[in-house]
Amino acid sequence: MKFTTPGKPVDVATVFPELAGSARTTVRLHPWRGVATARESSLGGPLLWPADEAWPMCTIDHPDPRPLTSAEGQELERRRNELHDAMNALARAGDHATVGAFYREYEALEADIRKARREEYADDPAATLPMVPIAQFYRRDLPELPFPDGTDVCQVLWCPTDHEPHYGPLPQVWWRDAAKVTEVATAPDPDRLLSDDGSLPVPCRISPERVVEFPGWEDLPSDDLRERLETWEKGQEWRYGRHLSVAPGTKVGGWVSWIQSPVRPECDRDHRMDHLLTVASSECGSDAWQAWMPVETQARTTFARRVRFAMVDGSTSHTTIGEDEKFDPAAWTMFGKAVVPESVVESTIPLDDDEPEGLGLMLGDIGDLYLFVCATCAERPIAVEFQCT
Repeated sequence: MKFTTPGKPVDVATVFPELAGSARTTVRLHPWRGVATARESSLGGPLLWPADEAWPMCTIDHPDPRPLTSAEGQELERRRNELHDAMNALARAGDHATVGAFYREYEALEADIRKARREEYADDPAATLPMVPIAQFYRRDLPELPFPDGTDVCQVLWCPTDHEPHYGPLPQVWWRDAAKVTEVATAPDPDRLLSDDGSLPVPCRISPERVVEFPGWEDLPSDDLRERLETWEKGQEWRYGRHLSVAPGTKVGGWVSWIQSPVRPECDRDHRMDHLLTVASSECGSDAWQAWMPVETQARTTFARRVRFAMVDGSTSHTTIGEDEKFDPAAWTMFGKAVVPESVVESTIPLDDDEPEGLGLMLGDIGDLYLFVCATCAERPIAVEFQCT
C-alpha cells in the first residue's frame, strides 16, 4: 500500500533562506494494518527472534496492588489516596488548573510508594511482564538507521506500562544479523491484565516515505527567525510549526515533532544522540491534516466542520457539524446563553480517527515516545523521552 504526503503549499526555505541548511530527511512509516512475517520490516509485527534466545522480560516498577504494611508506607498511601480524591473533586468542578498543579505532588507520592513497595516486597517482586514487539526494520528498507557493523536488523520492544522517569512504556533496542537466525521464536502473549491497552500495538505493515522537513518551532536557531516567521504568518493560511516544518507521526530519523519542550540527550561519553524513532499516538492530528495526512488517506476519510465561538458571558465553546451544513449562530444556544456571531470560526477536520487503520496506540494523552541513539558508540546506547499533551 502506498502513502504520499501532500506537497507543501509554500517553499518555506525560499521565503527564509537560512532554513535551507537545516533541512533533514525523515522516513514517515505510514503504518497500515496487515500481517507481516518475521523476515519483513513491520510495526508491532513478528520479530526475527532466535528460538534459542530467551524472550526479554521486564521486572521494573509494574503495577502492584499490594498494600504497604509499614507505618511510613501506610502514611504515603493515605496521603496519595486523599490527594487522588481531591483531584477528582476538582476535576468534576471544572477546576483543571488546580488539578494540574497537584499532579506533580501526586506523581512524587506514587514514586515514593513504588520505592517503598520494592523494598518491602524485595523477596516477592511484582509480576514479570513480557516485552512487546514495537518495530522491526531491515537495512534494505531503512538504510538510514545506524546499523552496527555486521548487523542488518533493528528490533524495538517495550514494556507496555508506565515507567519512571518518563511515565510511558519502557523500550529496548536490539541489532541483529539476519543470516545468523535460523529458527525463529514465537512471541509470548502480552499480559493484558497489567499492560496499558493503549501501549499494545496492532500489527502493521509499513510504507516508508522519505520527506524533507525543517526544525520545529523550538528547534529554530534564533528568536529573530521565530519573530520573522510570526510576522509572515499573519498574512498566511499556513503555519510554520503546524504545516511547513517537522513531520508528525511514527517515523525514523529527521527532526523531532515535540509535543512539549525539546530534549537533547547525550550518551555517557558526552556524544550528542540522534533521533532514532518516534512512535506516535496520532499520525497527523486534525489541526494539521492538510499538510500531513496522506492523499490516499484523505480520499477515504469523511470530513466535518468544527465550529468555535464565544458566548455572550465570555466563555468559549465549539461544536461539530456536517461538512455541507451551515452553522446559524442565532439559532444556537448553550444553557440558555447566546453565541456572539462575529466570534464564529469554522474549519474542516477529519471526522474519522485520523489513522483508523494504524497502530491503535494511545500513549498517555495522545503522546509520542521518542527514541534516541548514539551512532558514535559501537554499542549504540539509547535514550528515551515521552511527551503528551
